[in-house]
Order: sequence, then structure tokens, then C-alpha cells
Amino acid sequence: MARQRRRWTQFDLARRVGCSESQIAKIETGRVAEPAEWLKEALARELGIATWEVCV
Repeated sequence: MARQRRRWTQFDLARRVGCSESQIAKIETGRVAEPAEWLKEALARELGIATWEVCV
């Protein structure tokens, strides 16, 4: 997982993209099928991945 390769916590990533830690947890566990477009773009940018990889 891209976040873990960077050794970031869910809190670290959430702070970088401007969402809650619980939102990151929901995305990572599949409880959110498709995050908002702005969040997908922010996650992809911070993690250095393509937007389609965000929910994979």
C-alpha cells in the first residue's frame, strides 16, 4: 500500500490531504466505494499514484 511504503500513519495522510483519519480508514477498508473526486485527486497526488489506484 502506498501510504505504508512511505511509513505514514492514516493520520499523517489525512492531515496532508485535508480529511479525517476515519475517512482514510474507511477508504482503506473498502467501506467507502468511491471517495469524492477532490479527495481521490488529493490522495493520488500525495501518494504519487494514479487516481484509479486510490480504491484498489
